[in-house]
Amino acid sequence: MDNEFMILLKKKAEESGIKLDETKLKTIDKYRNLLMDWNKKVNLTRITEKNEFVEKHVIDSLMITKHVEIKEGASIIDVGTGPGIPGFFLKLARPDIKLTLLETIRKKTDFLFEVVRKLNLKDIEILNDRAENAAKKYPYRENYDMAVARAVSSLNVLSELCLPFVKTGGIFVAMKGEKIKEEIRLAEKSLDIMGGKIQDVKEYAVGEVNHKLIIIKKENKTPEKYPRRPGIPEKNPL
Repeated sequence: MDNEFMILLKKKAEESGIKLDETKLKTIDKYRNLLMDWNKKVNLTRITEKNEFVEKHVIDSLMITKHVEIKEGASIIDVGTGPGIPGFFLKLARPDIKLTLLETIRKKTDFLFEVVRKLNLKDIEILNDRAENAAKKYPYRENYDMAVARAVSSLNVLSELCLPFVKTGGIFVAMKGEKIKEEIRLAEKSLDIMGGKIQDVKEYAVGEVNHKLIIIKKENKTPEKYPRRPGIPEKNPL
């Protein structure tokens, strides 16, 4: 157990208006220890310094629970979750949710299975697949109350990859940096085709860095032909 890390985590969480009890602090510490251990052999994260880890991984993820209304027992898919971020921290904060962690790289999903086993987590499905493939399959297509992505892809690409998972009336939350005006403009066509409409943009700061959550409401069903074949959304955005 890393007491220095847990003290830092508790302090940063309190500063951000996030409550973490002793059990949650210990669980996050265990997760970080697992991640750091696996990171020696598998490239899971470049963020290893404690303060940066707390701000960029933990607090940034938990800000979703502060700014987005998540109904009791919601089904959530984290698209391109990597080592389980932000999904793992959402599940920690809201144990009632049913979570799917979608990741294309097998070594990363191997790590996720280890996390679920070692931390005894429930109601988590780990899916090793591409979003373009999984979103065409039952029971994943248009089955979730919420999709979330913290990927580096632009919003027009993310819309095609994520909105097909969301049921009509659900939401897609895109975690973004400070400058999003042009990105939103370029995503108008993609959002319209996928059946989504920007509902709100929430802004918050973690440390000295500003972040934004783009909250997109799924107003209409996504046409069956979307998403397109693997790789096409990135190569030829709508």
